[in-house]
Amino acid sequence: MTAEPGHVHERETVITTIRRSARWVADRPDAVPLLMAGLLLLVGVQVALVSTVPSWANDEPAHVGYVAALAEGRLPTIETDIVDDPARFPLTAEEFAGRDEEHGDIWTANHPPLFHLAMVPVWWALSDVNQSGMVITMRVANTAGFAVWLYLVGLLARQLVPGRPAVAALAAVVAAAPTLVLRSSYAQNDGWAAASAALLLLMTVRVLRDGATSHRVVVAALAGTVAAGTRAQGVLLVALCSVVLLVVLVRRSGWSGAAWRRALAVAAPVGGLPAAAWGWFYVRNYRLYGDFTGQDALLDKFDRTPVALDRLGAVRTLDQPVLATSLVLVAALVLVPVAVIGSARRHGVRFDAVWILLSLHTLLTVVSLVGFMRAGGGFHDRYLMQAMPLLATVTAIGMAGAGHWWRSAPRGTPAADRRDWWTATAWAVVLLAWLARTLVWLEYRHVFGHQEFSPVNGPVPDLLATMAAALGVAVVGVLVRRARSVHRLDDLAHEAARLEPVDRPGPVADRELVTRRG
Repeated sequence: MTAEPGHVHERETVITTIRRSARWVADRPDAVPLLMAGLLLLVGVQVALVSTVPSWANDEPAHVGYVAALAEGRLPTIETDIVDDPARFPLTAEEFAGRDEEHGDIWTANHPPLFHLAMVPVWWALSDVNQSGMVITMRVANTAGFAVWLYLVGLLARQLVPGRPAVAALAAVVAAAPTLVLRSSYAQNDGWAAASAALLLLMTVRVLRDGATSHRVVVAALAGTVAAGTRAQGVLLVALCSVVLLVVLVRRSGWSGAAWRRALAVAAPVGGLPAAAWGWFYVRNYRLYGDFTGQDALLDKFDRTPVALDRLGAVRTLDQPVLATSLVLVAALVLVPVAVIGSARRHGVRFDAVWILLSLHTLLTVVSLVGFMRAGGGFHDRYLMQAMPLLATVTAIGMAGAGHWWRSAPRGTPAADRRDWWTATAWAVVLLAWLARTLVWLEYRHVFGHQEFSPVNGPVPDLLATMAAALGVAVVGVLVRRARSVHRLDDLAHEAARLEPVDRPGPVADRELVTRRG
């Protein structure tokens, strides 16, 4: 029995469309960041579907309580009850009852409310219909923010190492830490806070690299407004980008009055729009809690005690992220210093405004995190997401440097590019296998090992995990394709050189041409 011609034609059309789409993605310069973002999105949604609602370990009760308060027209404080009206929201009162008095409050109310405001329509639509579906929808919204963030990390890496596309591609794989991929699956404000911060950094870098345009300034100002309106970390980044833009642009134009005016026209919107939009909230925090972020009030609320500097290694919640990313940490600690020393020997120390900006931001982020931990706060690797563009790129540089151990080639040559791509391919295989193994361990430890049933059963979660695995294979395929394309370009260049005629008159030129043609 043969298939009907119409059905055969339709099947061939679908296959052709899939192949064209695959080639279109594979040929994009941002193919690896795009595929990694898709992988994170699929895994995040899969975990969001199977995790019990709510997740106390991921602050979901407080974040959803924040949304509920805003839906009632109230801006909560850290002392506001998670559910203020059980008669109106019985499902919320039942599922989000606090473990104790302090955990019955909206302890995340020190965060600015932009993400929670965006979730208010979800509350209105589903709070009285499907409580689990409402929270899962909020989870997926956060997961989408994580995916955008990972894609932007890849774009920022290309700006940091424009001459080494393989390193930039590898940085997107490095940034997909297993615990970050898992934590992307819960109703929090971290995803879009990190994504908007990465977009602000990207626009600032492009202004510093290629000059200011109205489009870049507007996007930077809007991204900064979202970052400052989602998490307090965004305020620090907005201030830093504004100052760096002002100083660098004035310095490049000669410190004249006209230079100051042009620089202010760029820096003022980047810093001014977020300040105008959200300054009131941080002033409110100061009046309520005595500081602009409410950090000290929260530490007092939960009876946290200071930790000595030599005891930071014993801080709660530190062991799991370190263990889950131990492969990358070891590679970074061993290979990055080697790469830095080698670069300093070859080129000396060079100052680049872009690298200085990201280094300052990373330093401030780490110092702030260490200060929070010393004051008694816990460690969460999502606090480092805004600094990940630099951390992942530097780590990828160190990893790519391992290729020098088995093949030496002058920088900028096809041989060096080919070595980078094959080295990145080998590391990507190792990192993706580590990611898959660690995610299975994390899911069984933190999801399936602590619940008797899942909100969503059936084939969908398994299908999402399978599709994520397929994207991981596609990432490796793209890297191999790039490495082979360098081979082909190198061969074509050699062939063109071999066939190139020599501009000499007479028989000597003829003999030379014959010799080159073999």
